[in-house]
Amino acid sequence: KGRISPMCAMNTPKVRSRKTQPLPVTLEVESPSTAMGENDKNDELADKMKKSLLLPDDVDDNAEVGKFTIDGEEEVDGEDAATKDTAETSDTEEQQAMIDKNKITRSVSITKTSEEGVETHIPLTPRQEVDKDEEEDLQLLDEIRKDVIRTHPDLRFFLEPEEDLGQKRYAALERILYVWAKLNKGVRYVQGMNEIVGTLYFVLAHDADTEWAEEAEADTYFLFNSILVEMRDVFVPDLDEADTGIHGRISNMINLLSLHDPEVRCHLDNVGIDPSFYSVRWLTTLLSREFLLPDTIRLWDSMFASTHKDNFLRYVGVTMVMVIRDQLLEGDFSTCLRLLQAYPPCNLDKLLESSRALWIYESQITLACHKGGISLGHALRSITPPPSIVMAYGLHGGVAPQIGERVVEAGQRGLAVARGGASAATSTVANAGRSFFGNAMNLWRSGSQTEEKRGGDLRRSKTAF
Repeated sequence: KGRISPMCAMNTPKVRSRKTQPLPVTLEVESPSTAMGENDKNDELADKMKKSLLLPDDVDDNAEVGKFTIDGEEEVDGEDAATKDTAETSDTEEQQAMIDKNKITRSVSITKTSEEGVETHIPLTPRQEVDKDEEEDLQLLDEIRKDVIRTHPDLRFFLEPEEDLGQKRYAALERILYVWAKLNKGVRYVQGMNEIVGTLYFVLAHDADTEWAEEAEADTYFLFNSILVEMRDVFVPDLDEADTGIHGRISNMINLLSLHDPEVRCHLDNVGIDPSFYSVRWLTTLLSREFLLPDTIRLWDSMFASTHKDNFLRYVGVTMVMVIRDQLLEGDFSTCLRLLQAYPPCNLDKLLESSRALWIYESQITLACHKGGISLGHALRSITPPPSIVMAYGLHGGVAPQIGERVVEAGQRGLAVARGGASAATSTVANAGRSFFGNAMNLWRSGSQTEEKRGGDLRRSKTAF
């Protein structure tokens, strides 16, 4: 067998193998009635112990079974084990309370003494299957571990070799995710949670106050749980189609992109880029994998300060697409996919400013249309957009052309149409003229040929006479 890492050793439950080491068994024996005598109690306990306990397959049937070991007590002879135990329990209030509940719990094993005097403890277990819950827990822990070791793999904080600090920090992430998944069975663990926990733990572990930094694991769990309260629906498969589910949030983001930059949206559809190719990771990891760690921390500061984290991510995501719109419009499927899945470096402060300006401008336009009762075009011409906006309502910078400019543009379009119509009319008249004179010439030529034929016939007739 290969060696396991310190992280695995720290968090892996010590589970005995089914074949080599039988699982310890909890023997449950119903307490006899208090009305029975002391001897009857002992006889009943002894009979039930004999019927309930079975030796494992690898135990020699001829081995001397001379002693029973009861957890936390000295070894006593097998014949007196039940009697001594019952006598001691009657002397304590705690044991008496267990008797009142009509159940006594024991974990029993036998001691085998070899000729050299070496004692071996062998647990007595009934033949039973491994607990399914225990198997599910191991599968959950293994799934978490595979993702945890890929969390910030280039960050020295999780790779520090001194005293295995890197492995211990990864182990802390495992414990946080495992405990949260066990306490939230309706959600359980989903890939992407490790990125959120890893970033939170990194920030809290670097707190200037050393006492607070020592409590980074507990604080990380509290913050992670607070975040998941608002976005847990993203990780629930049954709620995918709801407005708060993953598909609902993707649809809301794409609708916002269609409103403000329909040209890019149509181009992405034409080249075959499905929104789920990039937006699922954006939403489930809170954009922590799209930027460097310092930029991610800066982004999260603004997100936590926002009153509505869902709207914040939606506008930031749309702004991210519009910032690289020129590259997207020039690219094909592979180029667009690479840009969206490996977002290029950018000025994060300007990105956040642009996304907030877009939200404010949209709110002003919506309010003017609904409360003021004016048209969208009038609202766009009346309200000056913030200068940091990239695109809004299909307009570069959100700037709508003024009425004078619109009139000039309309006049130029009308003049171009008129010129096109006049050119077509002139061409039609010329064609008609050519057709008329052509037909007249053809008629004249055909008439001349008829007269010449008649004159020839007349001359031939005169010659004949």
